[in-house]
Amino acid sequence: MDQSTGELLKRLSRLELQQTKLLRSNNHLRVAIGAVMLLCGGLLTMAATNSAVPETVEAQQFLLRDSSGKLRGAMGVLSDGAVGLNLSDPNGRTRVTVDLASNGTPGLDLYDQDGKIRATMALGDAGEPGVGLYGPDGHLRTSLDVPKKETPGLSFYYDNGKPAWGAP
Repeated sequence: MDQSTGELLKRLSRLELQQTKLLRSNNHLRVAIGAVMLLCGGLLTMAATNSAVPETVEAQQFLLRDSSGKLRGAMGVLSDGAVGLNLSDPNGRTRVTVDLASNGTPGLDLYDQDGKIRATMALGDAGEPGVGLYGPDGHLRTSLDVPKKETPGLSFYYDNGKPAWGAP
């Protein structure tokens, strides 16, 4: 009986060792299958997500707001066909405008901290350039015009906007 009990104990011990190895192997297999399933799920999710950047965005007006929601800029098409871009300071005052009139003539205007126009640059209907500089009261103080077929002109104005000197 001693011999058979000893053999039985050895067999039980071997069986327990094999069972432990099988359990470890089973756990490793479960972890590997879980990782593969997570990876496949992530790949499917990434494939379903469209990360492409649109080639075109269309609108009649675009508004630009700062982090607090204040309007800081706008670009749009007016009912008469003119196109414009307005940029404002943190206080909401327009400081720069760029526009293209409905007839195609471009212009650029600069405004001071009080919202008064201080400088303008534009092209006329025939493409002739002009520059105007304004005083703090909004009156034209200096202008430079370059007509196509005539002599360029430079003019200076008094504070009240009346001509002071000009050439030619």
